[in-house]
Amino acid sequence: MLEYDESRKLYTDDYKLHNTPNVKTAIVCSEEDINQPDDVKDTIVFWNTSNLNEIFSTIIYMDAFPIWYNQQKEKGHRFCLRIEAVGWDKNVSEDINCDDPERKHLCPDLIILGTTQFTYRYYRDETINLNKYFRNYFKKEGKSLESMLNKYAHYDYRIDNNWLAVPIISDYRTLRFNKKTFDYCINKGYDLHYPPPFSDYWGSNYKETWTWEKAFEYAEIIYKCTGKPGFKIVGSKSEDTKLFIIICQSLGIPFIVEENEVKKCGFRNNPEYINKLSIVKKLFENHYIEEWLDRSAIDHWKNSPYPKNIDEQPTFPLLDSYADINTMTVNGLMFDVSTTYDLPDCKYCYMPGTSSFQGGSGIVITKNSKFPDELFEYIEVLINGKNPYLQNLNNYITPYEKVYGNLCSTLYEKKSKKEYCNSLLNVDGIFPYYYNTDSGTNVIYLKHIITDLDKQISIINSNRDFYSGVYTCGEKASYEEKTFTFSDQYKLELPVDKDKTIILKSMEDIKDQTHPCNIFQESLEKSKPIQFPYNTFSEINAFELKSPISLLLAHLYYKHNDTNEGSFESIINECCDIIDDALLPRCKGHTKIKFKLGECNEQNELRDITYLNCKLTDNDDLQRELECPYISSKNFKGLFLTIISLIAIIIEIFIIVIVIKFRNEKCILLSGFEFLFFLILSSLILDISVYFWVGEAVKYKCILKIWTMIIGITGLISSYSIKSEIIISIYNNKKLTQSNYKMRTYLLYVIIFIFQLILLTWWTFTHKGVEERESYIKDVGSYKYNACSIGNENILTLIFLIDYTLLVISIIMSYRGRNIPTEFNYSKKIFFTSLLSALLMTVYYLAVTSTVEKNLPYFIVLILVLVITLYINFTFIGEKLLMLFNLDNESMTSLISLLTSEESKKNG
Repeated sequence: MLEYDESRKLYTDDYKLHNTPNVKTAIVCSEEDINQPDDVKDTIVFWNTSNLNEIFSTIIYMDAFPIWYNQQKEKGHRFCLRIEAVGWDKNVSEDINCDDPERKHLCPDLIILGTTQFTYRYYRDETINLNKYFRNYFKKEGKSLESMLNKYAHYDYRIDNNWLAVPIISDYRTLRFNKKTFDYCINKGYDLHYPPPFSDYWGSNYKETWTWEKAFEYAEIIYKCTGKPGFKIVGSKSEDTKLFIIICQSLGIPFIVEENEVKKCGFRNNPEYINKLSIVKKLFENHYIEEWLDRSAIDHWKNSPYPKNIDEQPTFPLLDSYADINTMTVNGLMFDVSTTYDLPDCKYCYMPGTSSFQGGSGIVITKNSKFPDELFEYIEVLINGKNPYLQNLNNYITPYEKVYGNLCSTLYEKKSKKEYCNSLLNVDGIFPYYYNTDSGTNVIYLKHIITDLDKQISIINSNRDFYSGVYTCGEKASYEEKTFTFSDQYKLELPVDKDKTIILKSMEDIKDQTHPCNIFQESLEKSKPIQFPYNTFSEINAFELKSPISLLLAHLYYKHNDTNEGSFESIINECCDIIDDALLPRCKGHTKIKFKLGECNEQNELRDITYLNCKLTDNDDLQRELECPYISSKNFKGLFLTIISLIAIIIEIFIIVIVIKFRNEKCILLSGFEFLFFLILSSLILDISVYFWVGEAVKYKCILKIWTMIIGITGLISSYSIKSEIIISIYNNKKLTQSNYKMRTYLLYVIIFIFQLILLTWWTFTHKGVEERESYIKDVGSYKYNACSIGNENILTLIFLIDYTLLVISIIMSYRGRNIPTEFNYSKKIFFTSLLSALLMTVYYLAVTSTVEKNLPYFIVLILVLVITLYINFTFIGEKLLMLFNLDNESMTSLISLLTSEESKKNG
C-alpha cells in the first residue's frame, strides 16, 4: 500500500520506490479499485523506456497518476495505470497487438519515444495526430503549447504540420574539460587556456574564437603533453554521430540536404567541405581521441573480407564508459551526455562553435486507445509547471522555456522580465557593468535606485554619451518610455536610442557563468536537431541504427586490414552512400511516391519502374515493371501479328490475281467478278489495317488504322450485301438486264461509301494524332503515356452506326433468302458472315474507343480480324478456286444449270 503526499505531489515512500530493483511491470490503482472487475475500471497501458535496472522515470509517471485519477473519478471514470519497462528498442520496434485479451500489455495506450522514433510509429498508423489537443490546450490555458517549447522543438515533434508527441524529456550534449590536465600542460609551457566561460581569453565573441578547430588543436597539444589522447566521447548510443553533426553544423556544412523531396547526405563531392572536415580526419587518424567503439566488433570487421554492398556494412556498438563510473578517467576534453555524475577535476564548459545537439523524448497516444481525450489530460498533468514531474524527469533543462530541471529550478524561478529586473537590483549603490562593441569591452557604472515601486538606474560614468536621466524597470527596453529590462542572468538590456539597445553585464556574473545550469542554458540556445533544418522523418531512426558515421570514423582510426582505405573523399562517399540508403524511405506505405518509367524493352514489352524517392523491399508487393502501351514489333505478339497479316495479305493478293486472271471463267463470271474482287480487296485492306496497330503510336498510324479499318469493313459489308440482293433477285426471277434496277443497287452503296469517306475526312481534321493519357499504378501513383487520339468520338460513332445499319440491311436480306435451296444458299453464308462482321465491328469499336492498359485484348482483336477476314474470303471464294483447279464442281454445275434455264426463259 502506497501513501500519497498531496502537498509534494509524490508518494510518501518515493525514495524507497526509486531503489526497487528488477521491476518490469508496475501497476498502480486506487485502493477502492484494485479488486474491482474490468467492467468497472479501465487499465491504461504505458510503455516506458526504462529497463530492469532503472525504475526512476517509471516512479515519476506513477507520481502523476493520483492527480489525474481524481480528475477522472469526478467525471465518473475509474482507471488503473500499468507501466511496462520496454527499453529504448522495443518501444519503437515491438509489434502492437490488441487482439489477444490474455496479453493486454502488448496493447499500449501511451508510449515514450525518442525524437528520432516518432515518425516510425506514426507512418505505421499506430499513433494519433495531436493537433486537436494542442488547439484545445490553447483554448483552455490561453497560451499555446508551441509557444512554451524551446527553440527548434517543432523540428523534432511535428511533421506535415501534425504534432506527433508532447515533449517530456530534453536531451542535449555537454563538454567537460579536466582542469588538472590543463594546469599540468600550462605549467609545462604549452599554449593552453581554460575553455569559456572559465577564461576571458576567448573574449566576448567566444563562439567565433572557441571553435572545433581550436578544441581539436587542444586535444593534440594534450596528447603531446601527456602522451595520452586529449579527447573522449562518452555515451552508448550514436554519440559519435551527434558529435560529427554538431561539427558539420558549426562549420557550415549541411549534413542532410533535400533533392526532389528526397533526403540525402549533404557533405559529399565538395572540396570545401572535405577540407573543413580535415580537422576530424587529423583527430582520429592521429589517435588524439580515445577509443570509443567496441573493440570486439572492430576486430571482427578488420578480420573479415570487406563488405561488398551496403547491406553487408557493419554497425559498431559504442563503449559505455559510464558502465563503470569509478574507473572512468578524462585526460583532456570530453564530449558528454547530460548526467549528474560528478568527475574529479572536470568542469562543464561551453560547446565549441555555433551549434550543439538537441534531442529528447515525448509521449504519444496510440490509435488503439479508447481514451485519447482522458490521456491527454494525464499528459497535461505531467507537463504542468506547477507540478514537479517535468523537473524530476529532467536534471537541468526541460523541453519548455522557463521550466527547469530539478537541479536548476532553484536557480531560475519563473518570473516576468520586469520581476527579474527588480530582483536583480536588490542592493542600493553604484555598481560596474560592461558591454561589448566591435572596438572592445567598455565599462559603465550604474547607480541602483531603490523605490517602493519599480527600481531604477542612472548612469554615473561611461566613456560615451548616454541619456543622463533615470531609467525604470519594465517589460521591455524603450528609449521613449525610458525603461530598461532583464535580459538574462546578471544582464540588463538598456536602450541607447530609438533603434538600438545594448546588453549590460554585471561584473557580478563572472563568478556565476561557470554554473552548469548557465552553461547548459547557453548550449541549449544554440542546439539543433540532427536533421535540422528539416522536420523529423521516419528514416532518421534507420539512419541511427545503421550508424554510418561510426564506420567513417572507424576507417580513419582503425583502418580495415584487407582494403586500400583510399582517399578521405572516397571514405566520405562510402559513408554518404550508406546515409543515402538509410534516408531513402520504403516505398510500401509511402504516400508521395515519385517514379519514372524506362524505355520500352521491345522484346518483352515491359518498362522498368524506377522509384526515385523510396526503395523497394522483397515483400512490398509493388510493381517493378509496367507493360508497354503498344504492341511491339519485336515482341512475340507483334512478330506473330506481322507474320500472320503478311501471310494473309499474300494469300489475298494471290486470290485477287487468280480472280483477275480467270475473270472470264464461268465460275468467276457467274459468281460476280465485281463481288469477288471488292470482297477480296476489302479483306486485303482490313488485313493491312492490322499493321498500323503494331509499334509505337505515331500520328499517321493512328489515322490510317481507322481509315483502313472503316474502308475495309464498309467494303466487305457492301460486297456481300450486293451479292445477297443479286442471289435473291435471281431466285425470284428478277429481270437483271434492266439496268436501272442494277444501277440503283450499286449507286446506293457507292453513295454510302462516299459518305463514309467524307465522314472519315471530317474525322481526320478533328484528330489530334498522338495524345497524352494518364493511368494509375496501384499503391504507386499516376503516370502519363502516349496513345492514339480517337478524334471526334461523335463522328466516329456515326461512321460505325452506318456500318451497323448496312449489317442490319444485310441480315434482313439474308432472312429474305432463307427459302432458297441449299445448293444456292449464299444468303445463309451472308447471314453468318454478317454476324461475324458485327462481332468484328463491335470489338474493333471497343478497341478504338476504350482505354485498355493491357496489350493482350488488342492482340486478340487483331487476331480475330485476320481470322474472320480469311474465313469470309474462303467462305465465298474457296469453292471457286477448287472448281478452277478441277477439285470440285458439283455445286457450281447446279448454279450454272439454274442460270442457263433462267436465261432461256428470258429469251423465249
